Amino acid sequence: MNPQMLTLPTHDIVIAATDGYPLAATVYSAEEHPQNIILINSGTGVKRQFYAKFARFLVEQGFTVVTYDYRGIGESLRQPLHTFDTSMHEWGEKDVVGAIAWVMERFGKEANVSVVGHSAGGKILGLAHNNNVLTALVTVAVPNSFWQLHSPLMRLPYALLVHAVMPTLSHLLSYFPAQIIGLGEDYPKSVALEWARWSRYRGYIRDPKGGHTQHTFETFRGAILAYSFEDDLVASGDAVESLMNFYTNASERTHRHIIPNEHGIRSIGHSGFFRETSKPLWYDLVAWLRRQHGFEAQP
Repeated sequence: MNPQMLTLPTHDIVIAATDGYPLAATVYSAEEHPQNIILINSGTGVKRQFYAKFARFLVEQGFTVVTYDYRGIGESLRQPLHTFDTSMHEWGEKDVVGAIAWVMERFGKEANVSVVGHSAGGKILGLAHNNNVLTALVTVAVPNSFWQLHSPLMRLPYALLVHAVMPTLSHLLSYFPAQIIGLGEDYPKSVALEWARWSRYRGYIRDPKGGHTQHTFETFRGAILAYSFEDDLVASGDAVESLMNFYTNASERTHRHIIPNEHGIRSIGHSGFFRETSKPLWYDLVAWLRRQHGFEAQP
């Protein structure tokens, strides 16, 4: 580790979504006038602080990193959850769009900006109309969550989740208690209802029967690197491949299916890629991003 990196500034800020909603965010600065920026789109119900160690690693490799909480999550929730509602498509169309716009305004139109999207964070980028300004996208455990694309072991439990459990609990409580079943922080009612509805159709987020007809997957023209993991019960390799192919005009699409023990890692699952135990894989990701951004390793 470069000792100078330990003194580089980290700033907590507020980013405005397109409708003015304030989103809590953190900037991890790698250099005074950065030209290589990574925006991290969180998974559903995952606070931005979860990605802090991964973000600092990217800083050590020469990238400036921006993390943020979607409305209704973490520090972007400013009232009791059962009194606040939003949808997953609002996260994409308002929050992601606002975050990309802030990065481009803050760092300049000449900056190279890429997104690392975890789970939902790689899907809702396809709802952001300004995704055409991005250099690249890395998706980590980002599936087409149509229930029949899950592994045989999880197919029935997931079908029950999206057809019955999520809708019922969300309507009863006016939010979804994700923590009690290990799906991250609790999240707003309509986020759960939309996730459940999309997951009933093979076309998922793009299927008109899912209730939301607008998307802009085709406007993204950068390169995509998609990771899936053998021990991920949420995002099978086939489901990750399916979602990656939603980005029909990507300049290139690469899918890497990881078997953890082949890399000296005991387990990864759906979120373990961002823990330090998966650090051996981070170097591969950085090497790929450097090629897309066109810069060499930092001294």
